[in-house]
Amino acid sequence: MKPYTCYLSLGANLGERGETLREALRSLAGLSGTHLVAVSPFYETAPWGKLDQPAFLNAAAAVETTFSPLELFKGCQRIEQQLGRVRHEHWGARTIDIDLLHIPDVMLDEPELKLPHPYLTQRAFVLQPLRDIAPDLVISGAPVRDWCQSIGDQGVSPAAELANPWPLQMIACLDARRGIGYRGELLAHLPEDMKHFRALTEGNVVIMGRRTMESLPGKEPLANRTNIVLSRTLSAAEGFTVCCSLPALWRELGLLHLKEPQRSFWCIGGAELYAELLPYARELHLTRLKQSYEADAFFPAFPGFALCSSDDRGACAFEHYVAADRLLKMKI
Repeated sequence: MKPYTCYLSLGANLGERGETLREALRSLAGLSGTHLVAVSPFYETAPWGKLDQPAFLNAAAAVETTFSPLELFKGCQRIEQQLGRVRHEHWGARTIDIDLLHIPDVMLDEPELKLPHPYLTQRAFVLQPLRDIAPDLVISGAPVRDWCQSIGDQGVSPAAELANPWPLQMIACLDARRGIGYRGELLAHLPEDMKHFRALTEGNVVIMGRRTMESLPGKEPLANRTNIVLSRTLSAAEGFTVCCSLPALWRELGLLHLKEPQRSFWCIGGAELYAELLPYARELHLTRLKQSYEADAFFPAFPGFALCSSDDRGACAFEHYVAADRLLKMKI
């Protein structure tokens, strides 16, 4: 089937809502013949239809797919089930909800699926996110931006949650065997690598593990950066923000992004943190050493990332890798 664009709505009001939505987006991108091309910011919204339940997080997304509309619908239902969706009551609380909203030039009236979605133009929690990624999309004779003006906000407001399902970049210095350290120290200290590291990370947010924090000179935070430590054993450290879990990290990054959306998030090590956070990274900036070293810590393998550029500096080369299927149009 020829690829086409489908617009979807996602919502959750139980559990770790933000990470559930991001996992749903990652799962959509993993469907055969399907590419996630755009995601809106997340919105906090009051319940609709059944009011005695927690508030929702909502978002809109666009995918390009070769599935038929019914195949895509069933793929979304499988994702809902994998993420714990149980259908107890109409408009009730749910772990995750994925609705097909609109496919340009397609109208369906099947028992399972109706397109455009029959409530699309009545719901601000659907229209406002959709306006962020497709303001000129015409539905029922009018563009999305006009439908938004006609219904008001209905209690919908921006959420302090990351919308990008792959919000991280990683930076590391490694040898030919992906070695990055030995006995708690870097394999090499190259002035050009240190300059490269500063140029990319200064003014931004750096995320590290406890051992990496303890290896910093004087255990002091890196200057001109927000320093975050992800550790399940550390409770506090002066000059650092300590997050004890991934959900806590996503909440902290969401707050930082809401305040300063231009700042980027960099994972700087060590080995365990690289491995844990690689599924959430979209770009890798790797300094490749020309020599091989004795190492006891290694950067994880990174299949799916393609070399985008390489800048040879003699003793090392600066390599930039991108996972093309993780680069989205984000209105955030």
